Amino acid sequence: MSGENKKVGRGRALRILNVALIVLVAVLLAFVLIRIFFVTTVSVNQTSMSPTYADGETVFVGRLGSVERGAVVVYFDSDVATPRLASAFGWFAGDAKLLIKRAVAVAGDRIWLERTDGGYKLIISYGEGEEARITEEEYTHDGAAVALDPITFDPDTAGVLKRATRWDPYIVSEGCAFMMGDNRSVSVDSRITGDVPLSRVIGVVM
Repeated sequence: MSGENKKVGRGRALRILNVALIVLVAVLLAFVLIRIFFVTTVSVNQTSMSPTYADGETVFVGRLGSVERGAVVVYFDSDVATPRLASAFGWFAGDAKLLIKRAVAVAGDRIWLERTDGGYKLIISYGEGEEARITEEEYTHDGAAVALDPITFDPDTAGVLKRATRWDPYIVSEGCAFMMGDNRSVSVDSRITGDVPLSRVIGVVM
C-alpha cells in the first residue's frame, strides 16, 4: 500500500472513531438527561407499601407528573440540595433516604379518622363550599383494589390525626402532601413526621 493510501486509510479510521465517540457520548448524555428529567428507577427497600409494592421491587418513577391525591410517589425523607441528580445516580444525597409512599391528601385537604368495626378509616375532604367533596380511600393497583388495614387509634398509628375530627380536621400545608404507606401498621409516614414538602418529591411511580 502506498503512503497516500495509508494516509487515506488512517483518515477514514479516525473519522469512524470520531463518529463512534460522538454517538457514545450522545447516548450517555441522553441516558443521564432521561434519568434526571424524565424517568428513573428506584429500588423499594421497605415493607411500608406491601403488598402493593414488595421489598426489593424496582419501580419506574416519572419525573413530569404532578403529585395528585392517591398517587404513589418517591421522595427524600429530608432536604437534599439536588434531589433529581441525587435520586438518579445516588450522588450528593448525604444521609437522606428515598421513601415510597402514597399521597393520601394534598395541600388544603382536610383529613380525619372515623371509627369502623376493626379500627379507624381515613376520611378526606377537599374543595370549598358547594364544590367540597368528602371521600374514603379507594385505590387500585394493576386493576385490583388495594386492601388497606384499618388504622388503630394510638400514637404510633394515628399520629397527628389522633385528635382530628370532622369539625376540627388536620389540614395539609401549602406546598406539601400527606404521605402514608399502604401497610398502615408498620409505615412510618406523615402521621409521625408531618407533611412532606413537594420539593423533596422526585417523581410519581408509573
